[in-house]
Amino acid sequence: MKNNLPLISVVLPVYNCGSYISEAIESILSQTISDFELLIIDDASQDDTVSQVEAFEDKRIRLIKKTVNKGLIDSLNLGFSLAKGKYIARMDGDDISLRNRFEKQLAILENNQDIKAVGCWLQFFGNENKVLKHFEYHSQIQAQLLNSCPMSLGSVLLEKEAFKKFKFDKDKLHVEDYDFWSRSAWECEFYNIPEFLYLYRVHGNQVSSKYRKIQLAGSIKIKLELYKKLSYNCEKFPDHLLIRLFFKKEIKNALDFKFLEKWFRTLLKKNSKDRVFENTEFKKHIKQVRKMIIYHIFFLNPDSRISFNQRLKILSMLKWDEINFVLRRKFRKRTRSLKE
Repeated sequence: MKNNLPLISVVLPVYNCGSYISEAIESILSQTISDFELLIIDDASQDDTVSQVEAFEDKRIRLIKKTVNKGLIDSLNLGFSLAKGKYIARMDGDDISLRNRFEKQLAILENNQDIKAVGCWLQFFGNENKVLKHFEYHSQIQAQLLNSCPMSLGSVLLEKEAFKKFKFDKDKLHVEDYDFWSRSAWECEFYNIPEFLYLYRVHGNQVSSKYRKIQLAGSIKIKLELYKKLSYNCEKFPDHLLIRLFFKKEIKNALDFKFLEKWFRTLLKKNSKDRVFENTEFKKHIKQVRKMIIYHIFFLNPDSRISFNQRLKILSMLKWDEINFVLRRKFRKRTRSLKE
């Protein structure tokens, strides 16, 4: 540590993580980069989390014990405010960082002055065994914000000074990370290392498992705000219609689809002019969401929701490649049913 200040501050909020916290801490203490402080913010845990943390005899660990449970967002803001390092690394109390995570992320930040936050790919373990491969480059990450959270906060290393003005919003409960990236992505450049450097534990007590409905509602609000960066006419395309038709896909007839078609054309025209999102990536995004909506109309919607005649009208409004997509899928579905 230079001048007694660590290079990296690891912010690790915990609440009732007794079953996993020791493994999480060990994965940090064994990093190939050793110049860090480990800030563990305990949110008034009621299990043995604190005693397990206190069992570690490492001077780099700073345990902050909150006497009142105030939630994750409070812990994150507290941790970021107490961080002494040039960089802040996030970590969750039930996950595992691979030994070279900090080393690889630090190399990106110190060799690329424009990049201010570095994430990575995630390997899931526990109740699920899958992978999460985030997009690599900033233009892709910005466009991905329109679909979902493109950076896993727990796996990120970021430059503290660049994010000093951004706080975690207490009103964005359970989507605070998504909101954080959606606000900062236009002032800070992001990058995801295309390697698995973080192990994400899946279990039933996680926020993502217990509060999916709240997360869904919160994410819709964030996405709407991102689309509004394109300054479309909100009276012509009101939120309640976009939520029903686009986000919830409750399309009942050809007029509903025509409404979305007009909105898509407006968005493409606006972005082509203002370049809020990188234009090629934004076109890819619109093509993708159109395809998802078309698939929902022709293959997922209950027959009672949209009539056969209305489907035909919608089919006549599609581009040739989209018509071909629907007809090929219908043919395959019909062929399988005949074989059965």
